Amino acid sequence: MRRVICLIVGLLTGLVLHAQTWKQNRIEVYLGLPVNHYFGDIGNSANTNVITSIKDVRIRALRGGFGGGVGFKVNPFISAQASLNTGFLGNTDDGSYYSSRDYRFSTFYSELTVKGIYYIISESHQNYYYRIMDFRGGLRHINKPFSVYVFAGAGGLFFSATPNDKLLSRTPPPGFTKPEVDDSKYFALVIPAGVGVKYEFYPRFQLGVELGARYVTTDYLDAFSSVYSSHNDMYYTINFNVYYKIPYQKLLKRSFWQF
Repeated sequence: MRRVICLIVGLLTGLVLHAQTWKQNRIEVYLGLPVNHYFGDIGNSANTNVITSIKDVRIRALRGGFGGGVGFKVNPFISAQASLNTGFLGNTDDGSYYSSRDYRFSTFYSELTVKGIYYIISESHQNYYYRIMDFRGGLRHINKPFSVYVFAGAGGLFFSATPNDKLLSRTPPPGFTKPEVDDSKYFALVIPAGVGVKYEFYPRFQLGVELGARYVTTDYLDAFSSVYSSHNDMYYTINFNVYYKIPYQKLLKRSFWQF
């Protein structure tokens, strides 16, 4: 009976510590290195189905950038995050289905988004479990270093596309009046969605990898929208991030504001 009572007390204590721990780490900041891959009207296959899109993944279409953001934990499984990524998109017809056109472009962008995050496997400071078989050696907690989450959000994309001379000199096919080349576009709505993994390698510090698709409301990320195009441009981003959990309760103490 005494052991049962001790076990119940231990479990309740663990639950209390669980609640207190995540609340002490509600705010996190991060820095990241995004790697982008564009999908659109330049450098890709004639078709736009999933199978041909996989074939369109090319090293020459990868472009880098820099980013960062801040997150706030609503509860142990849900977070909100604001982020800013800036970098490049680009591609070329060289080696693609339309290699004879020799079109190419480079786009500089800044992406400001707000995302909701749901943890499928919650973060390490939350993952404690107890086994009755461990009771003789005292109640033990096991800290899982990995967490897995999915995310979705919305935001704005500011961009500036620079097409090459051959693309700028393109004229619409006979019978079409749609302006195919337009490098004056500079803003679009963006919808990010994807999945991420974090690894806690030190208290308050995490490494993370995040893969997400970016759906945009424009077909001019490359300054080119073919008269035969029926889809907007899009791009994928792999983010390599470093996270730091801010002990925000200490920051809000009165002593912090005293000089």
